[in-house]
Parts: sequence; C-alpha cells; structure tokens
Amino acid sequence: MGEDLNYTELVRLLCCEFEIRTNSRKLADRLSLITQHAEQDLPVVQHSTLTLTWTGEEFCIRGDGIEDDFELSVNSTLEAVYNRLHDTAVEAMPDYIRIGAATGSNRGHAFLIIGPARAGKTTLALALMLDGIDMTGDALALLRGGKALAFPRKFHVRENDIGRISALKVLDRFAGSIANPQESRLVALDPLEFGKPWRIAPAPVSAMFLLESNFGGRTTVRRSGKLEMARRVLPHCAAPLSGRRDWLGDICSTIDRAETFVVELGDLDPAVALLKGVLNEIVPEIGPTPPG
Repeated sequence: MGEDLNYTELVRLLCCEFEIRTNSRKLADRLSLITQHAEQDLPVVQHSTLTLTWTGEEFCIRGDGIEDDFELSVNSTLEAVYNRLHDTAVEAMPDYIRIGAATGSNRGHAFLIIGPARAGKTTLALALMLDGIDMTGDALALLRGGKALAFPRKFHVRENDIGRISALKVLDRFAGSIANPQESRLVALDPLEFGKPWRIAPAPVSAMFLLESNFGGRTTVRRSGKLEMARRVLPHCAAPLSGRRDWLGDICSTIDRAETFVVELGDLDPAVALLKGVLNEIVPEIGPTPPG
C-alpha cells in the first residue's frame, strides 16, 4: 500500500477540530462510521492534524505535539486515536467540571441524568430521544457557572440493552442484535440517523435526576432534597483540570437552582413516561443567566 494519505475525516469535539488523514481505506471507513456530526455551538479555538499511516505491518499515529504511537490493528488504532482526541478536547476546557451524566434539552434549559456506568443512562437517554425528548449526550457532561453541555459522541448502547427500547425492537436493522445479543459489544447510534435534532450548546441546568438501577422491577421517581442530591452527585464529578477552587460551590449552587429527583430505573417504558411528565411540569424560572 502506498504512503499517500488519500482519506481525510474532520472530527469536531467542542472547541477543538481535528483533521485525520490516513492511507488505509478500511480505517477511513470505520472512522466515518463512529464520527459524530452534532451541531456544536462553541467557537473552535484549537486545530490539530493526525496522520494514521499503515506501513504494511502496523499503523503509525503522528500528530501535533504528540509522540509517535504504533498499533497493530484497526480497532486498537481507533481506540488510541479517540482516547487522544477526547483527552485533548477536555484539556482545552480546563475550567469545566466533568460529570458522568446523560444530557438533554428542555425549553432551552439542560437536564442531567446522573449515575455510574451500567446504571442505564444510555438506554434511558435513547428511549427518551426516540419518544420526542431532545437528548444531546449519554455519558459525559461538562459544567461551569451553572451551565452544562454534553461531550459529543454517538450514543453507545450495549446489544443486550437494545431489546429494552421499544422503538428499536421494531426496526429490522437491530433484529440480529436482539435475537443474539453480545453483552460486551457496543452499537454506536447517532440521533441524526433517526431524524432527531442534535445541537450541543451550554445551557442552564433546570433539572437533575440521580439514577439508581432497579432492573426487572418498578420504576419510581421521587423528589430529592438538595443536601441529599449534593452528597450523591459529587462522587460522579471530577474536579476541573485548571484546579479552580470554587468548583464545589459551582456544583452546589447548580443543584440549589435545579429541580432534583431520584429515579429508581426498572421497566423502561414507564420510566420514559414518568420523566416526560416531570419535564413537562417544570417551568424554568426566568432570571439572571448564571455567569459563564
């Protein structure tokens, strides 16, 4: 295979834009499948170029200001590249608190569904999206000054969870995954492919849902006190990379201003109905915009 880098993919992650060039058609095809195309309402302040060159024996990864890396397969190359892009994009926003949360939009305000991995955030986010709620992310939210935005990536649902989402069960493309699911295999889904809007922008947080797993049981939603919510949300937060000292006050004041709930997630369809009902009842107060 020649050394010409004939294939190019542009990847936008928040305020960073990456141009990825490769001479491998197979790698380029896989890269285009996992690249998200969300509209992102942030100015681009950092541009970088990465080259992924297949030498005949391995992939050589080179980029602006990084040491060369070498990977043997398409899968390991993609994982290494996207880990690098993720880290670079987060580092470019050092004042933001990172929260393990799915993110949605309601009347111009954001809401967060917070919980650990495997709690059902992605499954619930996809079910809400397919039922008409604007969902912007499924795994990581960034918070600063009371405003949150989703980290842009496709929604990564496990095959064994696809059958729980009613709107996906009727689509032929998921028949094989539902009939013979592999628990460890992920399917990357883009809201745009379902005709849903996908715009990522900072928005004041009007509601926070703390997610607990109750799979196979009944879904319940209850209001939470602010102290309880702060105590339970903080373990899912990572301090800003800048080390700014006011971040704890930032998250606590965000909780104070938001409507706060605890969700025991059991049956999925009732959960969607309950959360839609709560969101429809919430009328955000019109007041000063939190400092950005």
